Amino acid sequence: MKKLFAISSIIVVLGLVFSGCGKDDKDPVFDPAQTQKPAILSPANGSEIILLESQKEQPFVIQWSPAVYNLENLPATKYILQMDTTTTFATAQTLISSENTQWESTVEGFNQKLINFGLSTGVAHEVFFRVNSFIVNNNGKESTYSEVAKYVITPYSAAIYVKPIYLLGSATSAGWNNTAALPMAWIGGGQFAIVETLTPGSGQYIKFISVLGQWAPQWGTDATGTPEAGPLVYRPTESVPDPAAIPAPADPADYRIVADTLNLTYTVTKTSSQLYILGDGTPAGWDNTAALPMTKVAPGIFEIQVQLSGGGKYLKFIEVLGQWAPQYGTDANGTSDGGTLVYRPDESVQDPPAIPCPATAGTYTVKVNLATLKYEIK
Repeated sequence: MKKLFAISSIIVVLGLVFSGCGKDDKDPVFDPAQTQKPAILSPANGSEIILLESQKEQPFVIQWSPAVYNLENLPATKYILQMDTTTTFATAQTLISSENTQWESTVEGFNQKLINFGLSTGVAHEVFFRVNSFIVNNNGKESTYSEVAKYVITPYSAAIYVKPIYLLGSATSAGWNNTAALPMAWIGGGQFAIVETLTPGSGQYIKFISVLGQWAPQWGTDATGTPEAGPLVYRPTESVPDPAAIPAPADPADYRIVADTLNLTYTVTKTSSQLYILGDGTPAGWDNTAALPMTKVAPGIFEIQVQLSGGGKYLKFIEVLGQWAPQYGTDANGTSDGGTLVYRPDESVQDPPAIPCPATAGTYTVKVNLATLKYEIK
């Protein structure tokens, strides 16, 4: 009887052990509530940062702690660092999207990003940052955001002075008078641009010069140059033979002419001779048959005084009444004060973002420069 009792006791104990193992041996389940969010560590939240040109070569780094999920052996966590001037992050700029837990730039590079975002130099601005972490989908249930970090940042002004180059030729309003050649706007790197009404036809040409009243330095082309694009041939001094002139297009129109003196190329592209403004921030609304005509001040430069609605409204520019292409919008950095124009040449190209209207309703002067592809709202 004692042996029988002992065997029965062992069976009962093993049963309890296996029963306990069965309850605990379940697949782990992802629980968003257990996720440890990333946290921006450096610079410290609330820091006041004054950027200095004298320190432009120094690194500027934003670091954050990694997100921790309640599961192991997951794919690598991904991070998106966002910057905006409001806590809604409605117009956020992405600084990095990677598996790193830091973003590194130089003081100069960060300063330029702030300027491109529309922040004026020499003035303190509240700038907000947050980190989005996720495994697969930044909109999925595994996506989480850090707490928002606020910095008070003062960008510096890094003025760049670039001497213009000039357009002239029988196809231009300046003719071959090298004292009256037309100044071109510097648009970055070695690129200069102008919009000019060109005279078409055989025997009409253009060139570029560097100094008014002098024929050297100058840029022409070679036998492969066309009215649309081609290589630039540089003539540094009078001792070097003149390069061939660039042939003018066949159609009379306004053309955007870009000379790249660094890569030695040029382009000549037909551009708008008429421009209209529309949008829910304008009296025309989004009715592209009722868009408001802008005044052509000069080739490629248009202005209008118009009543604009308050914040949350938008505008765009179109070339032809009743058509959505060609049109001009802006990019992610476009503001209600000004920014870069983004061109949509035809319906096959995706619409660019609309331009935000100022926060306060009122009468504004809107100016468009198709040479520099910039707009201003004052």
